[in-house]
Amino acid sequence: MEATTYYHIIRYSPMFFKRIFKRGEKKRPEDESHGSQSRAHIPSSDISFQSTSPPPTPSVGVSTLASQPSASLRVSPPPELNEIKTTVSHTDTWTNLAALSSMLHINQVFAPLAAIIDDLSWFIREHQNAVNAHEEYSALHAQLEALFKDLFAHFSAGSPPAMTTSMLNLCAAIGTELREVYGTRDRNAISLLLQAENDLDRIRGCYRRIQSHLTRVMLNANLDTLRIVDIQKTETQLHRLEPSMSACYNSAEALVIQRRKCTANTREQVLLDLTAWKDKPNGQKVCWISGMAGTGKTTITNTFCSTLDQNYELGASFFCTRSIPACRDVKLILPTIAYQLARFSDPFRGALVQVLDRDPDVHTKEPRTQFQRMILEPLHSVRGSLPTKIVIVIDALDECTDGKGVEQTLEVLVEKASNLPVKFLVSSRPEYHIRDKIGTSIQEAQVTLHELDEKMVKADIETYLSTELSTLSIPLTEKQFETLVERAGVLFIYAATVIRYITDADADPFERLDTVLQAPNLALDTSNGTEDIDGLYNSVLTSAFSNPRLTRLEKQRRELVLHTVVCAREPLTVEALAVLLGLTSSQVVAALRPLWSVLHVSGPDAIDRVNILHSSFPDYMHNSIRSGQFTCKAELHHGLLAELCFRRIGQNIPQFNICSLESSYMLDENVPDIEGKVKRAIPLDLLYACQYWAVHLSLGGKSEERATELDDFLSKRLLLWMEVLNLTKRAERSIGLVEQAMSWLRDTEHPENTMALARDAWRFATTFATSPVSQSTLHLYVSMLASWPQDSAMGYTQQAIDVVQFRGIETVERQLGLLSMIPVESDVRCVSYSSDGRFFAAGTWDCRIIIWDSRSCRMTIDPIIGHTNPVQAIAISPDGTRICSGSHDKTVCVWDTQNEQLVVGPLEGHNDKICSVNYSPDGQWLASGSTDGI
Repeated sequence: MEATTYYHIIRYSPMFFKRIFKRGEKKRPEDESHGSQSRAHIPSSDISFQSTSPPPTPSVGVSTLASQPSASLRVSPPPELNEIKTTVSHTDTWTNLAALSSMLHINQVFAPLAAIIDDLSWFIREHQNAVNAHEEYSALHAQLEALFKDLFAHFSAGSPPAMTTSMLNLCAAIGTELREVYGTRDRNAISLLLQAENDLDRIRGCYRRIQSHLTRVMLNANLDTLRIVDIQKTETQLHRLEPSMSACYNSAEALVIQRRKCTANTREQVLLDLTAWKDKPNGQKVCWISGMAGTGKTTITNTFCSTLDQNYELGASFFCTRSIPACRDVKLILPTIAYQLARFSDPFRGALVQVLDRDPDVHTKEPRTQFQRMILEPLHSVRGSLPTKIVIVIDALDECTDGKGVEQTLEVLVEKASNLPVKFLVSSRPEYHIRDKIGTSIQEAQVTLHELDEKMVKADIETYLSTELSTLSIPLTEKQFETLVERAGVLFIYAATVIRYITDADADPFERLDTVLQAPNLALDTSNGTEDIDGLYNSVLTSAFSNPRLTRLEKQRRELVLHTVVCAREPLTVEALAVLLGLTSSQVVAALRPLWSVLHVSGPDAIDRVNILHSSFPDYMHNSIRSGQFTCKAELHHGLLAELCFRRIGQNIPQFNICSLESSYMLDENVPDIEGKVKRAIPLDLLYACQYWAVHLSLGGKSEERATELDDFLSKRLLLWMEVLNLTKRAERSIGLVEQAMSWLRDTEHPENTMALARDAWRFATTFATSPVSQSTLHLYVSMLASWPQDSAMGYTQQAIDVVQFRGIETVERQLGLLSMIPVESDVRCVSYSSDGRFFAAGTWDCRIIIWDSRSCRMTIDPIIGHTNPVQAIAISPDGTRICSGSHDKTVCVWDTQNEQLVVGPLEGHNDKICSVNYSPDGQWLASGSTDGI
């Protein structure tokens, strides 16, 4: 017999409720406690209700849809409920409510729900005399009792539900309803207010909302929807999403980078505005906090997240930051949000698991597909179980490195959010690619920090400075304090940097204060918002480099370390900086010490990373007009870093089998302690050099020295480099890095022999990274090197010793084989590459158009289906955004390559099947050919 889930909805006209809640005689409560604040005066779990029937047993309840946790639930009452008489005696009591209350008090885990049920029990008892005299009340009574009966069954089961954040949210919502119906939690005051006739409408609305919350609690407690899913399998599926736990607002990394909350009594109006947006039932679903660098966006969102978390209203958070690689990858945002929502809500987890069953690799797709499958679909299917107030926070979106991915994420977010049962808070700088996507769509829900009332912002900064400086025994005069406040202007980053600079434990705070107060060129009236912070940075750097006791070599060393930190593509440790720059750790520490006001070292050890305090500092350093004598000439320093990366790889010992693997017969993942071996053999400085040499090369400009170093690297160090990337699970990155080197060679017009070497290296890296042979690193030598053509540009076989070699005429005549064979499950009628080589597409006999990433050979979007007959011809537009298809169905269509949507067509006109299509070089014209002509 099919298992069925029921839940109960009460719908009555306003006149009905007025009849139900017509004033009757009230009974003043014996206690005078304040709501749920005191458990001593709340009816205990063994309170006596006038009842003639025994409480329900744990087996009594409603069964569930075990196979479809996201299925729609029936709203009609079960047969047994239909048998309840519509009239009952006035002595009818709340048996199931009493039983539920008693049972919940047995298990301390259910304490939040037990407290709310106690308050609700008191509330119902207090109003019972007023409504019990009316026959219509029996229907309301019966349906609520049925709901309590269902809850009893779920919470008394052998495997009771967990009190997830979603459940705690619903408990808090019920408590809010009970408190707000009279605007007080004082029971004695409530009893007096009951005598007023106009309270009945509020009571009616309260009952409606409480019943809705209880229904959602019941749906969350319905564990049968998840019992069919193996717990271990579910956890494996969720972790396959590869969420960035470092990006959570309260992660351990948040302490390392010193993310903080607003100082007490600051930013109050902004936080109130955000709360009002969150609480508005029919308001905008997306709110955007924008502000220039240093205006306090992250501090505000961090504070708001903390408040949401305390109220069980934070569905998920993702705090982007350039200083942590896993927090700047836009591809991780939506999988991380989906993962956190699965922790927030059990029903959502069940729905998400179903999506992952159907498409285990959905988290690797483009943002629109990720959002549709992992966020939108699960939320829609379980919206009836979710609390009414859930907020998802994405902070500092401008810190992500992929601007195009950010645009796509915002585009789908703004487009789809209005129909979702959650709200989104996004913060970023007002960069054009973000402003264009989000700014015009949500004008009613924007907080622009650098446009807030200047007096209010300055008052907040004054409070912040006063609070922070109060811990120091510095006799700060009123004039000095006013100067600090004025110079901070509306930039919290200025104030925060001043505090860090003055309170440095290794410095004299009096001297530091004088340095800040006497810093030149600090304009009080700024035109572009950078003069004040520029002056502060200038004072810090002047102090760091003007010490007369510094030798010339020490100044050069300090500049080298500073510029390296500014130009590095990810934060490096003191130890890694020392090895990469050819210094000792103590020399690096000495160089960094006076720069700690703008650079943050997460700890006292050499293994702690050096972070830039704020992204406005690199902007300052790279702008010669702003930073003057302290300017970091980016092109020159990137060239130097490319040289240092090549040198680090070339000096590594050993140059072969870096992890001392014993046999090529064993896959890397099966090698005992492989993670430990990799960690010991590949320090951060070597890994950094292997990951970023091509990036620094491409940013370093034309250089004959770099070209020579690149030639040496490709001809002698390529195999070691690929070993490092493969052992650290980054083999696919090798393809893009060699492509960057090839692009640099083309742009700088270097010798053809080096380009030929780079092309061969690209083929070698692509073949290895995209084939199963990469599962065993030693096969880089045993299989790949041994079978590579001996006359290739790389020519490694002549340099290698004791490597397996193939000899004979077959070897001489051998040509390069396939890089990858992709199963398509249908005849392929046509193939086309994008102009930049990033992806390629094919038209098939079964009417599909399939697009693959050219590096990974994975589909970028789902197959495009629209034609009714085989796809005979395709062409990709020069900019790669459109794909044109011609079919045997005599039509031509134009599709979006990012979201598989039809853009133009179907275009008709031909009388026979389409044989060819093509774009003009500028992409403005399209031609199609058929057997009947063009």
